[in-house]
Amino acid sequence: MAGLAKVTLIGNLGRDPETRYTPSGAMNVSFSVAVSRRWNDQSGQQQERTTWFRVTGWGRIAETMDQLTQRGALAKGRQVAVIGTVELQEYQTQQGETRHSLEVRADEFQLLGSRQDYESSAERLSANTSQDSEDPGSTGDIDDVPF
Repeated sequence: MAGLAKVTLIGNLGRDPETRYTPSGAMNVSFSVAVSRRWNDQSGQQQERTTWFRVTGWGRIAETMDQLTQRGALAKGRQVAVIGTVELQEYQTQQGETRHSLEVRADEFQLLGSRQDYESSAERLSANTSQDSEDPGSTGDIDDVPF
């Protein structure tokens, strides 16, 4: 009988996404997501624990993630929701210690927060990159458009 290990993450990107290609040309996009949980302990003190997940998208979802990254909408600190399969990876550090990493292969992906947040960051990015290419005599005032 086959099993299934699905996970839903809602958290913030810990670093900007990184786009890579396999030797065969397949695109993948990876980033880390921090999921924090807060609670009050028995003495009433607020506690917080953050768990880090490495998320990787392949195929069409990777293409979408890459486009959002290029537009500035998917970047460090942004809140996202990811649904995918989870695996526990074991590796050795240079010091010989055994460590574990929770890795998620994204099946579904969604930006969270208001669309205005993403659009305003994309506009700032666009404004910063287009300032050099603007006509020096242009004031950029919308009222000066002749139609």
